[in-house]
Parts: sequence; structure tokens; C-alpha cells
Amino acid sequence: MTAWTLYKLEWDLMQHPPYSPNMVPSNFYLFSHLQLHPDGAIFSSNEEVINEVHLFLDSRRPQFFAEGIEKLPKRWQTIVDLNGNYYHH
Repeated sequence: MTAWTLYKLEWDLMQHPPYSPNMVPSNFYLFSHLQLHPDGAIFSSNEEVINEVHLFLDSRRPQFFAEGIEKLPKRWQTIVDLNGNYYHH
């Protein structure tokens, strides 16, 4: 139905690379840091995990988040240059 509607409207479709988890700030910046935070801790409940995530986020200064955002344009350009192919950073 969507394809037919676009055809009838004579809209040009823009090709774009498939979704890449490298494009999402939380995936390439936040989660990589969060992953290192508990350093082997074992949690016995979801509440403990949630509390640990809150402790992590509350302990970050605003500059931490700004750095992640500032890295986005270069990261996006790399993904465009790779035609959307996934890569490990």
C-alpha cells in the first residue's frame, strides 16, 4: 500500500544504507562506557541493575555527554563512506 501511494504521488525515493548500530549515540558511546562501569559485578535483581545505571548516569559530567554528541558527525561520515556496513570501532 505504501509503495503504491508513493508511486501515485510520483515521489522520488532516496536510497539509504540499512540501519547501522554505529549511528546511534547510545550504542557507540554511552553503552560502551556503561559496559565498563560495573566491571564484573553480579546483580541479583532488575532493581539493582537499574540503580547501577542511575549511579553511572548521575556520576557523568555534562561534558561526558557533549563529547559523545560531538563525535557523531565524524562517525556518521565514516558510516556513509562504508555505505552503511557495520564496523567495530
